[in-house]
Amino acid sequence: MSAPAQSAVPATPHATWSDRVFSLPVVLGLLLVFLLLILSAGGSVVRTLADDDIWWHLRNAAQLIQTHHFIRADSWTFTVAGQPWVNPEWLSELPFYFAYQWLGERGLYLLTMVLASAIIIGVYWLGWLRSRSWKAAFLTTLAAILFASVSIAPRTLLFGWLFLILELAILWTLHEGQDFTWFLPPLFCLWINAHGSWFIGFVLMLLFFASGWIAGEWGNLYSIRWTPQQARKLIGVTGLSTAALFMNPYGWRLVVYPLNALLHHQLGTESIAEWASLDFHTIRGKFVLAVLLLFLIAQLVRRRRWPIQDLVFAAVAIYAAFAYTRFLFLAGIIVMPFFARALRNSEVQNETAPPPQPRGARLFWAAAMAALVLMIAQKYPSAARIHSGIAETLPQSALPYVRGLAGQGNLFNTFDWGGYLEWQAPQVKEFIDPRVDIFVQHGVMADYLSAVHLEDTFAVLDKYQIRYALINPRTPMAYLLGHSSKWKRSYDDGRAVVFERTH
Repeated sequence: MSAPAQSAVPATPHATWSDRVFSLPVVLGLLLVFLLLILSAGGSVVRTLADDDIWWHLRNAAQLIQTHHFIRADSWTFTVAGQPWVNPEWLSELPFYFAYQWLGERGLYLLTMVLASAIIIGVYWLGWLRSRSWKAAFLTTLAAILFASVSIAPRTLLFGWLFLILELAILWTLHEGQDFTWFLPPLFCLWINAHGSWFIGFVLMLLFFASGWIAGEWGNLYSIRWTPQQARKLIGVTGLSTAALFMNPYGWRLVVYPLNALLHHQLGTESIAEWASLDFHTIRGKFVLAVLLLFLIAQLVRRRRWPIQDLVFAAVAIYAAFAYTRFLFLAGIIVMPFFARALRNSEVQNETAPPPQPRGARLFWAAAMAALVLMIAQKYPSAARIHSGIAETLPQSALPYVRGLAGQGNLFNTFDWGGYLEWQAPQVKEFIDPRVDIFVQHGVMADYLSAVHLEDTFAVLDKYQIRYALINPRTPMAYLLGHSSKWKRSYDDGRAVVFERTH
């Protein structure tokens, strides 16, 4: 007698593309983008687009497009005219230039938000990669948005942070059995031409690879040694990545640029607020400290084991954020995915993909996505609002008067306004702009600070034969010139004032 046939086990249904697209993880991602837009457009458009640097970046890109030659010397100021200069961000300037050419100031805002949204979605995905929980990733990315608020602006640095996320994804998937390290050399080839933050990524790559040359366990810390085959490949990747750094229009000068800036430009960075240490008396400082304490508590409660490279990455990011407010963004990108892993409940199954859903559930998520997209579109600021934000911070009303000063004599200007003048009044050669490196190198920054801090104002103005001074009327220097018999007020609109030498 034959054995009875065994009943077939029904196959587990696979999630379709619609299950993946119309799902809670995607809705949470769109919600993060909406919250990011609220943060940047909810009353802070002035800070977002009135950035000091974007305007001289536009001037750089315009010169490259018009002349088809890379900039190798200054041609915008009278103080350092003709001096050699390396443009470390030429590649990332081009998208901002084309965005401005096509859509004007709204184009700058749109590109800024697209880049910032891509970064936040990248952090969200990295959080899932480390925790395998979309909910934990969402919660920690909320904190990352507040970390990122320190520099959500039309900055070439956004490309650097986007490349960092790609690098972390490549490195962190290596221990998951997926090797994409051959993508690192072309990534660094792009990165070095886009922003000096490639140096941070390169150091992190070296630290990550070095952590695999040892094996052992130290309490909750552990390290797994690379196999001989992996070690050989990573040595090759490191060599090719190093070679890729020299694929730029400036050669070795661009490769050593970050080190040169780190070692010799302290005077410039000390005078810029975002390079100051994190102030724990501010709301932002208290929030960062609270998040990091929660991170520590979650780690102690969960007693997670840490790969040694994660500890190194977290230490680098937290130190950088404490030492320089600018790098809070860096801490948000690196530390928040670790926090997601610490929050994840060990009993929760890996959320690798949404399960098959009934038609009604998919329709619900689709409706939620449509609503969020409409809310995002509705929140996008008008051209008038964006322009008013710029005009409230930069000397927009003074431009016609300033253009008329071309060829009339040397102009002293506020540091923050230099790039804007180069873009809007290129016929006027100004005193200084936010390209800190070249002005520190030639002593102009020291003289500028001496003038605005009233240490030797008249001597500096005499040294550079200044005839006009375009400055903020609410500064000590404006008060000094306004009470000097050698200077007269020739223009004043309440936001910018021009003093002219009388004799």
